[in-house]
Amino acid sequence: MTTTPPTGYSPRERSGGPERSEIITPDGRTLSLEYFAQWGGPSVLTLVERAIDLLGTKLTGVRVLEIGYGHGRMSSLFALLGARVFAVDTHDVALSDAIAEAKRWQVDERIQFSVYSGNPRDIPRTDFDIVFTKSVLLLIPELESFLQSLATRLQPRGQVVFVENGFHNPLAVIGRRFLHWVKHNQDGYYPGVRMYNWHTPAYLSPARMDTIRQVFDVRHVIRAQSPHWYLIHGLKKAS
Repeated sequence: MTTTPPTGYSPRERSGGPERSEIITPDGRTLSLEYFAQWGGPSVLTLVERAIDLLGTKLTGVRVLEIGYGHGRMSSLFALLGARVFAVDTHDVALSDAIAEAKRWQVDERIQFSVYSGNPRDIPRTDFDIVFTKSVLLLIPELESFLQSLATRLQPRGQVVFVENGFHNPLAVIGRRFLHWVKHNQDGYYPGVRMYNWHTPAYLSPARMDTIRQVFDVRHVIRAQSPHWYLIHGLKKAS
């Protein structure tokens, strides 16, 4: 069941706790960034906030590609900041939720949601200024080929922003893989969708970080207080 999103409120009034991150749109609306980050806890909220700091809050005319739109909240946030958003996912389980989210914020005309093959080269447009992912790269086993394909969708010196899962200790990884097996490799957010196997999630290891550096001109690597989350910001390398 979806709820009406907060459109500007006093965080202390709602939670009684510490003040939450807020963001002001170009048209002057104050929004809860926590709402759009949706899940992942304080670490993810901090990294999404840093990502917006890097990209700016005035994205009018900017073309954003979001890989893994989920329930559509980050896509809606980029549209609220003025961007034109092309959002893709490999399944349509949450497509109706994503469309409803965009309509709720009255930005559906600035977002196109689409199901794609999982290969970025199959995305029809090649003129994006920003590519954004959140907890997506851990599902990509052949990371280098995926990123190379992703780079072809960007404008020269276009930006990538990845908010991704860092490596857990080995015992935690084994425990999580066992849990995925018990749950028949499905994710609670997307019922019926098989996302995991014994080899994925492929958490962000030093080797995978090096792969990202090989493909993109990485400018920022920011680790959250929790070692399990990273923000990677970079540019498309010059040809």
